[in-house]
Amino acid sequence: MGLKVVALGTGICVNGTEYCPHRQPPAYLVDVDGFFVLFDCSEGVRFRLQAAGVDYGMVSHVAVSHAHPDHAALPQFIQAKLCRHLWGKRDPRTSQLKIFLPHILARDFPQVWNWHQPENDGGYWNEFVPEIVGMDDGFKQELASGITLKAFSVYHGYGKHPAMGFRLETKYGTVAYTGDSGVCEGVRVLAQSADLLIADCQVRVGQEYTGGYGHMGPHQCGDIAIKGGVKRLWLVHYPEIDEPETMLAEVRAAGYFGEAHLAQDGERLELK
Repeated sequence: MGLKVVALGTGICVNGTEYCPHRQPPAYLVDVDGFFVLFDCSEGVRFRLQAAGVDYGMVSHVAVSHAHPDHAALPQFIQAKLCRHLWGKRDPRTSQLKIFLPHILARDFPQVWNWHQPENDGGYWNEFVPEIVGMDDGFKQELASGITLKAFSVYHGYGKHPAMGFRLETKYGTVAYTGDSGVCEGVRVLAQSADLLIADCQVRVGQEYTGGYGHMGPHQCGDIAIKGGVKRLWLVHYPEIDEPETMLAEVRAAGYFGEAHLAQDGERLELK
């Protein structure tokens, strides 16, 4: 048993280009003794879960960092969970789905669902009713015994886009995920003493900025990791334009000499 992290999508909002030919949009599965938590829910994630040997019907908790389409294909996942529950082998978890969203996005999600399901007047089904949970900065909830989700506001979309990063604390260790974010206090807090920090690294070497749209570069990720006492660092959401050696050199230049690399789709980490 133990804690397992599976990178289901380490890419950006485009694939098939010369720079990002194969990596899929963001999604990360955390498996704690068979209890599944999904960080971000991008398009087609259920197929990638299946390819990783995980029944998506058993994923009962989803934490979405923000509503950009490459992170939040929620209607598709909700519909798939319903059909999996109705037509597949029944298990209590197939009827359960709790979705965590920044508070404003949780408030507005019924409009999105109604657009997809007007015949239900924006409602769900008797057999399957997902629970939408709104989060504010400093959110904390115990998902199961010994498994706690924390959320912190982060900076994205020129500061106009409601966005959060996450911290999942378990008896085996802590996994932190920045979502899409520039350098900000929320990222610093969620990274503290993490066993694994999954860090947005979309900005190219030499083009890092403070403020602006809201992404980080490798030097900034390294700085967050060293100041936070992070044990392992995954650079993700990068477009594959800079050479990996160049990006990692920037991480080292920031002073971080822990375990660090550019994560790839399908990568796994186990903590026991």
